[in-house]
Amino acid sequence: MDAAPALNGPTALVMLIVVFATAVKAALGFGFPLIAVPLATLLVGPRTAVLLIAIPVVVTNFAILLRGGGTAADFRRFGGLLLAVVLGTVASAPFLGRLDPELLTLVVGGTAVIFVALSFWNLVPDVPARIERYAGPAVGLFAGVVGGLTGIFAPPLAAYIHSLRVDKRIFVFWLTASFMLGGFTQAVSYYRLGLYDLRMLVYAGAACLPALLGTRLGLWIQDRLPAEVFRRLVLLLVLVTGASLVAQSLR
Repeated sequence: MDAAPALNGPTALVMLIVVFATAVKAALGFGFPLIAVPLATLLVGPRTAVLLIAIPVVVTNFAILLRGGGTAADFRRFGGLLLAVVLGTVASAPFLGRLDPELLTLVVGGTAVIFVALSFWNLVPDVPARIERYAGPAVGLFAGVVGGLTGIFAPPLAAYIHSLRVDKRIFVFWLTASFMLGGFTQAVSYYRLGLYDLRMLVYAGAACLPALLGTRLGLWIQDRLPAEVFRRLVLLLVLVTGASLVAQSLR
């Protein structure tokens, strides 16, 4: 049963979780909801956890995008991916409840684990420019469909952009841009469904302060991470995420 947000120990712990999760997200490009929602659920229940995290997700994504890292040339490169994420999310709506979310979770998690294994053995081929123009939208469409049905966008997007071997700042910027689209839509949808009362809005707004603190810490860490260490940590986070999704789908 969900606990209403209040000035108590569980809520304070949720705020600490938010600091940690946003620091990871800002440093590596993803991981905020993946880390924060399951841990916060143990303290305040799933519904409250999701509602508390949704607004800080949008705020921190916006803060990271304001830092910069994307150019007009990059937008031409990743624009198809971003558009496909939106289209895939919208297209998945009619299938909500028809497709097995556990099967989709297993596919996403298994694909992430295989990608990491191939990457550690340097078996992931480079994506030529002539193929990238088709591969990006295809991955975006897949991520959008799966994300629209399960709420899980990160693994396929992070794996694909990582495979392009772009600079860490470019990686974080464009991965964040793709999450920004889904996160904003999610938060607005919750509001329109009447899930936010005044108390929930106040506490979700208050969670933005530790979220911004964690974001600042994460960006500081990102600037000091050597490129190879950054790459390995991203792969490790994809691996942990993928393995947890596989375990979740097999329960």
